[in-house]
Amino acid sequence: MRNTFKTTTAAALAALALVATPAIAAKTTKAAAKPAAAAKPAAPAAGQAPDPQVEHAMLYLKVLISALQSDKVEEPAKSALVGCLYNNALSKITESMDKVIAENPGKITRDNPSELLSVMVRICGYTPTAAGAPGAAPAPAPAGSPTKSTGR
Repeated sequence: MRNTFKTTTAAALAALALVATPAIAAKTTKAAAKPAAAAKPAAPAAGQAPDPQVEHAMLYLKVLISALQSDKVEEPAKSALVGCLYNNALSKITESMDKVIAENPGKITRDNPSELLSVMVRICGYTPTAAGAPGAAPAPAPAGSPTKSTGR
């Protein structure tokens, strides 16, 4: 009888060890992930304006997303935008957009999403097939534009 009790107890402990090990490992993984999350930079405090370049990046990303969802934008232009975002950091696209806007005061404004889209597709390497087509750019792409991969 004692041997049966020992065998049953040993089997129960072994089963408990098998069941408890993944739960313990999951707790350890969650605990290890917390320091990485804490390392993220803090968002601007309430009432504090974010960096203007970050605001521009958010605007350009909104324009890009709207273009991808639009039926009025040609598929090749959409492909160029996705490829550009895939191969380049949003900060590099933002720098190129800001440079073109600065070089064309009064011609291109951040208040006009169509103008921003036109500049963005040119920066991303797309040339429209018809004059006046959605995505037609009023300015050439700047030197050093993000049409080439940055190695990300």
